[in-house]
Amino acid sequence: MKQNFIKTSDKSTADILLKLGFQQVDFSSGIYTFLNTDKMQFSDDIDKSKIQYSNMLCV
Repeated sequence: MKQNFIKTSDKSTADILLKLGFQQVDFSSGIYTFLNTDKMQFSDDIDKSKIQYSNMLCV
């Protein structure tokens, strides 16, 4: 199943995702939501316990 979005509530993780080129599509209720594309891959700078993959976008 394709997970179209990456979500995090951690500001520093969100900043790293932005710096890596991920497009932020929403920020609400303290949750940052980014578009997950198969062309982008992130490095070991991301703590994978602080992100969640999702198929749903709630705005």
